[in-house]
Amino acid sequence: MVVSGMKPFDAAGEDLVRENFRKILEGGDAYNVADIENWLASSIEHGDKSVCERVMNIAHYQKTKHESKNRLRLVSGGDQCSCGGSH
Repeated sequence: MVVSGMKPFDAAGEDLVRENFRKILEGGDAYNVADIENWLASSIEHGDKSVCERVMNIAHYQKTKHESKNRLRLVSGGDQCSCGGSH
């Protein structure tokens, strides 16, 4: 898929991109920023490269923000933890 004619974002476009990345992460899914960057680099035909840079900035920001909030996520594994000790 080749994307052509990309134009700079307005505020609504940036909000849409930001919201989509946030929904992906909050839904428990993940994305690989490098994969997005590679896809954009190979898919943009005659577009404004600043759009690609802005999408990448938003993707990085949303991922970092999500990871910082969820750094100490607890995983329920029953009565015992994975440390091997008995509690």
